[in-house]
Amino acid sequence: MNKRITYRISLLALLLLPIFGSCKKDRTIKPLSQLKSEQRRAIDRLTGKLALPIKELENETLPQTIDPQVFYHLSNGLYMRVLDKGTTRPVLNKTMVSVMLKGYFFNDSQSEGATFNNLNEPNVRPLSFRYTLYETADGRNHFAPLNESGIYENLLCEGIAFPISQLGDGAVVQLIIPFDLGPSQNYTAGNSIFVEKAVYTFYTKPQQ
Repeated sequence: MNKRITYRISLLALLLLPIFGSCKKDRTIKPLSQLKSEQRRAIDRLTGKLALPIKELENETLPQTIDPQVFYHLSNGLYMRVLDKGTTRPVLNKTMVSVMLKGYFFNDSQSEGATFNNLNEPNVRPLSFRYTLYETADGRNHFAPLNESGIYENLLCEGIAFPISQLGDGAVVQLIIPFDLGPSQNYTAGNSIFVEKAVYTFYTKPQQ
């Protein structure tokens, strides 16, 4: 199968994700305890493959001195490796963020599922959101969708937005996003996300 066909299949899979629904608690088919157990095995398998140290943190704040060869496991469940912490920090409720990223979904039964990549594919819009902070029944969110029509907008989630609360313009990270921090439509199947690379760029006006 050539790369173009594979890419189209991956895009189709992402487009079909919303059919699973949007309510995390009501749409879970497997018991949450089972999903969590399966996720633990899947993440352990991935981190073993990546062969990088995992540093457990007791809160959601990165250390002052960041080691780019470490995955920090924050208290909210997100795993983050910071390759570049960026420059200017965002302004709450004002800064808009575009994200170019590549990676794939995974779970206990599939080490690499549907892929996504707008870093290398032409004419694919970045994810876009306004940096904000608000409480939900499931925790805190750091993004407000801008209702862009990009092919990957279904990927927008707390796991992708949260790093901006710690980093700045131009930040580059790797992420392991547990399903409960990922897009709500993936909660049913317990799909987590590995982001091989995400690049964050700040802007102040909606992109045309």
